[in-house]
Amino acid sequence: MDGFNTRPFRTTLMLGEMLTLSAALCWAAGANLYKVGLRSMSPIKLNLVRSCAAAILLLVFVLVLDKSKYFLLLYTPSAVYLIAASLIGWALGDTLYLISLKHIGVSHAVPLTYSYPLFLVPLSIFVLREQLTPNIAVGTVLIVLAVWLLSGQKKLQLEGSTKLGFIAGILTAICWALGVTLFKLIVEVFDPVFAAFFKILIVLPFLAAYLKILGHQDSSSVVPPKRSEVIAAILGGLISVGLGDMIYLVGLSLTQANTAVPLGSSTPIFSAILAAVFLKERLTRRTIISSILVVMGATLLLSPTR
Repeated sequence: MDGFNTRPFRTTLMLGEMLTLSAALCWAAGANLYKVGLRSMSPIKLNLVRSCAAAILLLVFVLVLDKSKYFLLLYTPSAVYLIAASLIGWALGDTLYLISLKHIGVSHAVPLTYSYPLFLVPLSIFVLREQLTPNIAVGTVLIVLAVWLLSGQKKLQLEGSTKLGFIAGILTAICWALGVTLFKLIVEVFDPVFAAFFKILIVLPFLAAYLKILGHQDSSSVVPPKRSEVIAAILGGLISVGLGDMIYLVGLSLTQANTAVPLGSSTPIFSAILAAVFLKERLTRRTIISSILVVMGATLLLSPTR
């Protein structure tokens, strides 16, 4: 195959990879907003609030871009994958992530959950039949190592609620890997913008039902959240779930999952950099080294010769 024929293909891959990096930036911004919302809101309640906000934004995109015609494909077998991906990757995965965040904190929850590229690699090989090159393998390891270096600063004592947070973190990584694998399968049939909207429609009833049935057991629900905390949850949903998830699925449809996922998992490093720039937080040696590792990993993943 000559260079003329491969250039459009490489351009498409690069576009997909840049979109997944942009999604990581959106998720980084959303993560800081979620911290504010979790002060008095349970993980389930915050997930419901942010999902409602994202659903409104994504509905606008679906209508403006004329993607509503994909509702007609919900009668096809591919819809089963879309529903399963929504429930596993978002309803269950994101809720487990917030539970982990609440019980063991950012420094422990982030490296556990954002190690999901390691679970995705075997799935991409055996389920998606994607090629695993040395560049992709090394780039993935570098980014995961960067996340662990940035966040793993204290030892975790697995006692009481911390054990729950640890288990929730591992299960989050597994759910996210499964969810991405399923979404990669369905974006061949469903438009990614529609898929981003539909997954929210699937998630909302389950979150609402769970909150209705078990919400009274959550001690944090006794204290009403402040207005600023609700606004933070809404903004986090718009930026992270609404915009971030949408452009991530568009990027996923244009490139390999085993490339998109490690690029997207660089979110914690972007979050630390944004905090240093806008919140004037101290830029530590760990942050600098982690950033260098991410640049190295991303360079390998974005390499046209990989």
